[in-house]
Amino acid sequence: MAVAFKFPVAVAPREDRDNRPTLVLVPQGERRYVRVATVVVAVLIAMFCIVSLRAYMAQQEMQLDKMNYDITRARAHFETLRAERANLQSPGQLMNQASLMGLVPSFPIRVVGIPAAVAAEVAATVGKVDSDVVAHTESPLDEFGRMKAVVVGSP
Repeated sequence: MAVAFKFPVAVAPREDRDNRPTLVLVPQGERRYVRVATVVVAVLIAMFCIVSLRAYMAQQEMQLDKMNYDITRARAHFETLRAERANLQSPGQLMNQASLMGLVPSFPIRVVGIPAAVAAEVAATVGKVDSDVVAHTESPLDEFGRMKAVVVGSP
């Protein structure tokens, strides 16, 4: 069996309810510390980005300096090798090396001049050897026609 009790303390009389002030929403006060913290964090992030960019640029400059040094060193080495090659190919050096190997120069040297007419005749009979002549390909029929003209007498 259930019995319902009303406690007078828990339930206020009607007139107390009407005299109560009405509740009103008050706008929340601005939290300035959140805005200040956001600005400080943004400034710190921007400073970190700037510092890291400067460090990266410094690293790249160091790599460029190293490459320039390597290029200068390679050019100097190239010039040294070039001078050594010129020395090894000089006629005096070649004569010394030949004499060390037991070779002797042949003294009866005679230079033969070729007349221009002879050179022209040889060039005319041999033919001009150029890229357009070398690249020209003949068909088997062209070769057969020349051979038939020689063997039979007329094409």
